[in-house]
Amino acid sequence: MGRRKTYDRDEVATRAMKLFWERGYHATSTRDLTEAMGVNAYSLYAEFGSKEGLYNAAIARYEALVVEAHFGGLETESASLEQIRDVFVFFGENGSRDGSHMGCLLCNASVELAPNAEGSEASTARFIDRLRRAFHSALTHAEAQGRLIDDAPIEQLAALLPTVLIGIFVLSRARVEPSVIRGAAAQALARIEAVTR
Repeated sequence: MGRRKTYDRDEVATRAMKLFWERGYHATSTRDLTEAMGVNAYSLYAEFGSKEGLYNAAIARYEALVVEAHFGGLETESASLEQIRDVFVFFGENGSRDGSHMGCLLCNASVELAPNAEGSEASTARFIDRLRRAFHSALTHAEAQGRLIDDAPIEQLAALLPTVLIGIFVLSRARVEPSVIRGAAAQALARIEAVTR
């Protein structure tokens, strides 16, 4: 007769997500994970197969919870310039807000190459493409509303804006001066203002 699970998989993955996000993959030991999650090593490996398997589950939770919370508004069909501005105003305050020093788990993984380069690159590429598509959709909607100048470089802006955000996340993780982060966000907003009617 098998053991009865005494934990919720999503809750465990969420706790692991927070630990990996704060410490990074390599600096987080299996013991750290079992203590933080209140699950023994046997259960951890039975459920996720390995530390890497748990990490992948944590990445999936990050995409479902954190990315959705911060970018869900930008991904709606009605998103326009306001939602773009909201994103940069919010993340422009990174460095001044508690917890912002943790940056972005997906970007951290790519920089750390954890747990492997291929997996980290894939998750970060997926995230950047998600952002690019969201910005492109919001800009296209703004264009249809007549809010952008003629021949606004939507493709280029949709590629630039995620790049600025990724830079902000890395700067946040590196704990640079908040004024530097605010300046980067302000420049992104200035590019939007330059093509707005």
